[in-house]
Amino acid sequence: MLGIGIFIAPPVVAAQLDHPGTFLIMWLAGGASALFGALAVAELGAMMPRAGGDYPYLRLAYGPGIAFGVGWLQLLAIFPGSLATMAVGTASFQLPVVLGSYYELPLTFGLSPTITWAFVIVIGLTALNHVGVVLSGRFQVGLTGIPVLVLLVAGVCVLVSQGTDGGAWGSTTTPIRAPGLEATALAFLPVYFAYSGWNAAIFVGGEIRNPARNLPRALVGGTLAVTALYFLLCVGFLAVFPMTDLAHVGEAGTAAARTLFGSLGELGVTTLIVLAMLGSINGTVLTGSRIAYAMAGHGHAPASARKLHRRFRTPVAALWMQAGWSLVLVLSQSFEQLMNYTSAAMLITGTLTVMAVIVLRRKLPDTKRPYRTWGYPVTPILYATSSLVVLSVLASNLDPSLFLGAGWFVGALLIHHFFLRRRVPAPNHAGPAGTSTPDG
Repeated sequence: MLGIGIFIAPPVVAAQLDHPGTFLIMWLAGGASALFGALAVAELGAMMPRAGGDYPYLRLAYGPGIAFGVGWLQLLAIFPGSLATMAVGTASFQLPVVLGSYYELPLTFGLSPTITWAFVIVIGLTALNHVGVVLSGRFQVGLTGIPVLVLLVAGVCVLVSQGTDGGAWGSTTTPIRAPGLEATALAFLPVYFAYSGWNAAIFVGGEIRNPARNLPRALVGGTLAVTALYFLLCVGFLAVFPMTDLAHVGEAGTAAARTLFGSLGELGVTTLIVLAMLGSINGTVLTGSRIAYAMAGHGHAPASARKLHRRFRTPVAALWMQAGWSLVLVLSQSFEQLMNYTSAAMLITGTLTVMAVIVLRRKLPDTKRPYRTWGYPVTPILYATSSLVVLSVLASNLDPSLFLGAGWFVGALLIHHFFLRRRVPAPNHAGPAGTSTPDG
């Protein structure tokens, strides 16, 4: 979850809202939405731990057509879009500070340094996942744990040193008031992107030990922890910048470090941010490849996506297909377009997945559920409602990112209806040790 969004989204949100109170409420609302989604998918994951994320649950809940459409939307937009967005964001904002004069590469084949470094990030982390999920997981823990701890301490130090009398709080004289529906939706979209990843654990559900216990812990506990960290960091940003300044800093983490600690502190904090970004991208590479793997088992993706490496037992073809499409997106869209494209697709698929918990309660009432969604059915309905409101505002504004994602989804539905509906599913070849998942 901890990715480029928490550093890129705050200026975008501040541009839509005029009061620090509504700014913080928006971040709490995003955390609540992610938590409601995590509560729902925790029930699905504990009930049926599978590789492939929400695809198996969508297939059970709505049938193969909807699952096919959502699966391809994830393959074409959500996971490669997330990889492209985070890689381009890291290469644009953090790497120039960290690398200095080394940022300008001698051999770029006519590409800009930003695109070249984004290529290096995507290809390098895909290669790491190629050689094993255990190595990738250890890399993940190191890249995420240390930066999160340090950023948490840094956020507390900022509040202790700055207090809440300066920055946005000291420059705000107007009373808090509710923003308009359009401004709320446009502010919520980057917040939603920043919280994306709350469902990542279910994508490797078949590879987690004791999933009935550990999947809910990972989903709900991780979401709560990240929400608390995001809120602390946003309070820290407001302690440093007035709202109007925050709206124009570009990337809040590096800008705050430069303002507070000078060039040396900026380098240290930005290095930590880069490590956190790489951890987030690595997690996306790992989880996204499992979708194509699961879909190939039903004949809904190229059969090669089901192939496991003989030695490493990883879905190598799925990994490199994902990387290839990510590189195409890096070349074809700007950072802002990539973020909107990915976020709009997430709203569509997230709503269907969360509502699947209600559908499956009715279709499979006798199935054992080691974990049951807290607040059911209110929490999944609230999640779906917030997503649908944002989608409706984007549709009324004729936002091309929404229509591109919706176009992939509708196109996949039509392909399934006319060409694949009667196809016999591909054999579900067993994975290692008698499982049907890539090996951990």
